Amino acid sequence: MLKILIIVLLSLLWSWPVYARHYKVHKDLDYVKFSEKDYDKIRHKLDVYAPKEKWATGKVMVFIHGGSWDTGNKKLYKFLGHAFAANGITTVIINYRLSPSAKYEGIAYDCARAVAWVKQNISTYGGNPNEIYVAGHSAGGHLAALIISDPSFFDKTGIKNPIKGCILNDSFGLNMYKYLEHGYDGDATFRVTFTNSPVVWKKASPFFLLQKNSVHYYIMHGGKTYPAVFGDSEDFHKKNIEVGNSSEIHTVGRKKHIGMVLLFFRKHNKEVKKVVEFIKR
Repeated sequence: MLKILIIVLLSLLWSWPVYARHYKVHKDLDYVKFSEKDYDKIRHKLDVYAPKEKWATGKVMVFIHGGSWDTGNKKLYKFLGHAFAANGITTVIINYRLSPSAKYEGIAYDCARAVAWVKQNISTYGGNPNEIYVAGHSAGGHLAALIISDPSFFDKTGIKNPIKGCILNDSFGLNMYKYLEHGYDGDATFRVTFTNSPVVWKKASPFFLLQKNSVHYYIMHGGKTYPAVFGDSEDFHKKNIEVGNSSEIHTVGRKKHIGMVLLFFRKHNKEVKKVVEFIKR
């Protein structure tokens, strides 16, 4: 983890002066009202990286960080906001409540609420509310896929799901049922988030909830990532094709799990460019 933070810091020091001329950052915006009983002054925040008018495309990407559902912070992903905003994408990076203070349902609901806030407010920052894409790495990919696959989360927000496309970056947990049923060592922390019930595991798995929809999927995984991540990504892509959804999958060289999100350091990275092209289609 320390190595990752050092790399991120060095990348920011290198890129900030070049990227900053292209966008403005709006930090720590509330996406849940203070008056709501579950309001969390730290976790219910998001940052908007808004391209200046000259470079703005109107396209919007909401990024959900990973961290096994119990760790992580939007502040660690400034580099991603820089890279995509510098490519003209209005980029929103969110926090959400973490396990054990919230189970998976509450965590996913937070993500849906953040996207709902974007739908209702992003035009203020130059984004098009009809051009919203959601992306996530690791557990964040699970959450991105889940709020699309289970309509109950957006139903609770009071708006229709506004997501046009979904970018899954080395997603973990697309089939939590298969993973937890296997009984891997060290899965006790996941059972805190997903309980000990196989019924809940299946309910929390986007793979089992996936139906025909209008969302376009861009799935990417590392060639040397965890077997569970690789296998679930392949299975989720195949399930999309089976139900008639638009889906494409890309294996990225010899990249491992953490290396996949670190691909998004610089605006000229070829994987960043591919995602930007996907969003702009």
